[in-house]
Amino acid sequence: MSRTVGLLASFDYVDSAVNAIGELRAAGLKKITAYMPYPDHHIEEALGYDQSPVRVWALVGGLLGAGGGFALTSFTSMDWPLVTGGKPILSIPAYVIISFEMMVLFGVLSAVIGFFINSRLPYIKPMVVYDPEFSAGKFGIYVTVAPDRLDQARSILRGQDPSELREDPAGVGHAPAEVDSGFGGPGDPVGIARASSEFDPESETREDLVGVAQGPSGLDSTSERRTMLFENLKIFGVVIGTLALFTLVANSIPQVQSEVPLALSFGADVSADELMASGEILYNGAGGCLACHGTGTRAPNLLTDHSGTGVIGVRCTNRVGGEDCKAYIYSSMVEPNAYVVEGFDPIMPDMRRSLSNEQIWALVAYLQSLGGEVTVTGADIGASDDGSSTTATAAAAGAPGPASASSDPLEIMTANGCLSCHELDGGGLPMGPSFDGIGARVDADYIRESILDPTAGASEGYEDMSMLMPALFGSQLTAGQLEAVVQFLVSQR
Repeated sequence: MSRTVGLLASFDYVDSAVNAIGELRAAGLKKITAYMPYPDHHIEEALGYDQSPVRVWALVGGLLGAGGGFALTSFTSMDWPLVTGGKPILSIPAYVIISFEMMVLFGVLSAVIGFFINSRLPYIKPMVVYDPEFSAGKFGIYVTVAPDRLDQARSILRGQDPSELREDPAGVGHAPAEVDSGFGGPGDPVGIARASSEFDPESETREDLVGVAQGPSGLDSTSERRTMLFENLKIFGVVIGTLALFTLVANSIPQVQSEVPLALSFGADVSADELMASGEILYNGAGGCLACHGTGTRAPNLLTDHSGTGVIGVRCTNRVGGEDCKAYIYSSMVEPNAYVVEGFDPIMPDMRRSLSNEQIWALVAYLQSLGGEVTVTGADIGASDDGSSTTATAAAAGAPGPASASSDPLEIMTANGCLSCHELDGGGLPMGPSFDGIGARVDADYIRESILDPTAGASEGYEDMSMLMPALFGSQLTAGQLEAVVQFLVSQR
């Protein structure tokens, strides 16, 4: 005889199933399995289930993901440092987004893994005691007991008025049952619960219950395993098919790709369109031209009419007698004090200090195109090149390189045109706060912020000139050059 016997009871009401579980546990019968058509916390409490450990998996995974996100971004920044305007290499606020995304990713994956592990899925071994009616509204209780306690377990289950009760020493193999259609005497049941061929015939009993179905005799366990495996493969196929469908739909959506800025060739064969495109980017961005020429109050507005003379592309031909348009514009940029428009102060610096020769000619071409004809060619660039210019790739990207490679603060300030607006040791122009004694008035943090973001705060008495200083030094100076200038100015007391 088998060492254990399984009893399977089917109940119409959840209260009966809960009471049966409670009495079985009180009697010391702990090997209980419950089947429900839907999750019910009463049955979970009766079985003594504690809080799900899956949330611990999610917590651990989320913490590991968040820590991994900060570690990934931090070590990446340290291994490949990108110093911009003296800003710190490690910036925790910038890493919060990556860390949050990794926390969510690892938390979800850990929760899914924990769910499968704690649910012991996939379950390849067939569930021989499962009945399809447990998915159609009924509640099942399966308990495994020793033969000497079989009567006690049967009595407890019968006490809760089950609609069906079956027993089998190796587990009830229950498929859609074959129910006896004959009607016997008053004491005869509608169906008979028969055990498998391994059950001791002497212990076989008839259950006087309504709706007792007959389990199939000689169940083929190999066939059941194959059926269960096939069901798992179908679920796996549905998951893969769903993922494939979403992938197909996602890849069928037209992708919008950004264009990579082209590196312009400023050789002898450079075209007017290339020059104008590069010049327009410079004028509206890194060149800082709009700080003065965009308002019409500090310098003539080059994009609109000025005193009835037309836009810059028109009036440049009549500005200086005997000098054509491109020569006048170029001279105005490299020798700005030679052609100061009446009514404006000589505040424009020599643009050779911050722009390359190619960039200056690109600006000339763009300004010519505003109402006039572009006559700038590659020959003009080569004829005026003194050997110090660089390629105009930076101009195409809108971010010029350092105006000077020196680490000497005076050379850096001279090359970047600082003394065109600030006084120092008797030199420069009083357009902005004087550098003389600046270290006694402000601290290093204020000076650094004012260089990186000139609009952050204007010195008293210079509020109207706050937009004059271009906001390009954060990308034009290296971190070392920025700190050299800041420390030099702090020392001016």
